[in-house]
Amino acid sequence: MIKRAWTYGLAALALCNVACNSGRDTAGSSFETENSIAVLVQLADGTPAARMKVVVRPESYLSGASDMDTDSLLNSQLNFETDEKGRVVLSDFASGAYVIEARSDSLKGFEKISYVASDSTTPLVVNVSEPAKVSGRVGLPKMVRAATVAVQGFDYQVQTDSLGYFEFESLPEGDVDVVAFVHVDTTFVNDHGFSEQIKSTQIYGILSTNVGAKSEDIYVGDSAYIKTYFVLDDFEDGLGQWKAAASMNASVDLDLDSAGLGRKGKAAHFVCNRDSIAEWDWALIGYELGGFVDMSDLDSIVFWARTSEPSRISFAFDVFVNDDSVTSSENTKSWIHYEADTTWTRYVVIPAELDTADSNGGNVGWDAVKDRVTKLSIFGQMGTEVWVDDIEVFGYGIFDPYAPLSRKND
Repeated sequence: MIKRAWTYGLAALALCNVACNSGRDTAGSSFETENSIAVLVQLADGTPAARMKVVVRPESYLSGASDMDTDSLLNSQLNFETDEKGRVVLSDFASGAYVIEARSDSLKGFEKISYVASDSTTPLVVNVSEPAKVSGRVGLPKMVRAATVAVQGFDYQVQTDSLGYFEFESLPEGDVDVVAFVHVDTTFVNDHGFSEQIKSTQIYGILSTNVGAKSEDIYVGDSAYIKTYFVLDDFEDGLGQWKAAASMNASVDLDLDSAGLGRKGKAAHFVCNRDSIAEWDWALIGYELGGFVDMSDLDSIVFWARTSEPSRISFAFDVFVNDDSVTSSENTKSWIHYEADTTWTRYVVIPAELDTADSNGGNVGWDAVKDRVTKLSIFGQMGTEVWVDDIEVFGYGIFDPYAPLSRKND
């Protein structure tokens, strides 16, 4: 727990006299003053960026975790604008580490500076360029349905959805720390027998990342959480390792199709056909992992799907010990079922939410398969078409079937 000391001395900083002397133009340094930071904002080609907003924040500042009155004070006193030559002078700063950001609607840039008040003029050049969109997910602990995500040293903050997903529409390029946190109100009885309430900030994760020129996906989690993420398949380059399979009296046709209905690009498409009236007929598409994979640390798998009509789809973690017979009693699974329809829907497969062990389809439960999964499968209901797209894995940088291959002999 971190108490509301997230203000980090901001009130004292805000009381400093931060003056803009950009109109001064003398020989030599042209716009220097004593004990100040002389900022020049320019484009990538060296062209001065005139009338650009300049925002100053302590490097330890965390937007959304400070008291609102302090935030308001900062907003009124530590925001400036460059002159027609892209210059602004910031005077009489207290010693400390700061983030100085320049931004407009279409351009952003920043520099971090460690400033000593006894120094004479400190020159600083801030280059601006096109900002980037950054999205990702926070690994939320159980019972926590949303968090605030902020960029430390800046005034950018967004809220996650109930699954932990967030998106920043526009961040400047460079190395930043992305912080996920929630506010916690704790009530206790003091030494005088009265109830008191403490507002505190609980951090769930800090991720140091480099914001590039293109959109990026990141995963933020506590040190006890895994922080990796990868796209298993978006089907833009074909079907890859996905194969179709069906029971003896059923068949399945798999191909690549346009995602359609509001989604761009390609999607996997399969048709489930029944050749009998047997209730246990099944049809699926599966992704072979190439060996036994330990998924004990899996956070979740996210995928999008739609069907030709309202029907059930299932996601399964399969263990194939006997590859010669898909009906072998040695082959088991852990799975979960979803209701799908003609609208693209985002599904989140979380290990703790998988079906408990039962006799249905060889389901032995997550604990029995999690450390030796050989295949991921998506089942469709007989007589329907299924489209699948953008399958993402949270908790791994890539699935490695080689390290745990010895489990085959366990």
